[in-house]
Amino acid sequence: MMPGDPSSRAARAALSAGSLAAALVCCRGEALAQPAADPLPEEPAPVAQGPGRAPGLRGGAPLFHLGARDNALRTSRFGWTTSATTSVFGLDGGSYSEDGEYAGMTFSLVPRYSFVSTKEHWAWAGTDIALSVPLSVGDVPGEAPVTLADLPLQAAYTYTIFQDDKGLALLAGPRLGVALPTSPASRYAGVYARTRLGLGVLANVPLLDEAWLNGVFFSAGGVWEHLFSQATTPVNGDPVRPRTSPSGEVLLDDRLSGEFLLRDQLSMRMSFWVNLWGDLSLGNTWGLVARFRDAPLDEGCVQTVLTCVPVASRGSSATTTSTTFEVSLSYPAEDIAWFELGYDNTAPSLGADGQHRSPFYSPDAQLYLSMTLFLDSLYARATTPSARQLTAAR
Repeated sequence: MMPGDPSSRAARAALSAGSLAAALVCCRGEALAQPAADPLPEEPAPVAQGPGRAPGLRGGAPLFHLGARDNALRTSRFGWTTSATTSVFGLDGGSYSEDGEYAGMTFSLVPRYSFVSTKEHWAWAGTDIALSVPLSVGDVPGEAPVTLADLPLQAAYTYTIFQDDKGLALLAGPRLGVALPTSPASRYAGVYARTRLGLGVLANVPLLDEAWLNGVFFSAGGVWEHLFSQATTPVNGDPVRPRTSPSGEVLLDDRLSGEFLLRDQLSMRMSFWVNLWGDLSLGNTWGLVARFRDAPLDEGCVQTVLTCVPVASRGSSATTTSTTFEVSLSYPAEDIAWFELGYDNTAPSLGADGQHRSPFYSPDAQLYLSMTLFLDSLYARATTPSARQLTAAR
């Protein structure tokens, strides 16, 4: 065949096509023979957030009451509060200036374990360990530098009655507990325990669909407490003091004072937080407490010079009431901490001078600054891989 022959050109084209097909088959075989590459690690699902950060719920109050994250440590927290009576700042209210001043710090650890946490049902058990450190004890003698409060063992259940994506929510449920006498005031006064039974309601109402006035969060409830003690008055077996009875007989007595113990207490409280701008909230709390004190039960008489004056038997009665008025400004920091600056007046309705006191001011009124760390949020951040760790794993 001549080089220019058409049949020669066709033969060369067929040879080239065959060589190309063979090369493709070879390369394909090598590619199939290579082992499969390891798949990229999948990014874990984000940690589910509790109702405190559901759409429409803003501010720090939902984080405090409902939790920042939906995990086993939901609503667990660490708190620090510094407070002082208004007289420390020169706001003594004139006629109340003779009362003692007080300034101190309180540290609290509130561990809780949520053993049920679903969309509708939430149940937890926990305690509250609180230490008080007085910075100025005023005219209160013999107060310890650091005081451990009574240790409560608590359990609660909350049912979500209604909640939508816009933030409208209504929750309610009971709470019960028993407080062990770990404080000096209870341990050395013959106190065995205090039982508590309460009912609470939580609600959130969205307002404007803007950054300002975007919602209000409510918290309300009542608690009944009962005291179990060795006697109707504070007692301590050591030391035992000799006392003279109304008939003139000398008796050994372990009573620390003649004041009767508070046997029962009924507390009612309502709070709300209005979101002023974003998560900045203005809070307000109103409370009322009725205290039922023990009274003499044995009928008898008190011997006087001329005769024996009969003493009528009386049971427990509501002897005192106190009110609470509180206003605060608060802001949460990235679901980790909640800062509050506020004013609180919790005091008896009737003063020592027999005059009714205003619910807005008394010698016990305090200014406070508090910080709350949400342990459920910290736990979620510690156990969730960061973006850098995910990138390195790839």
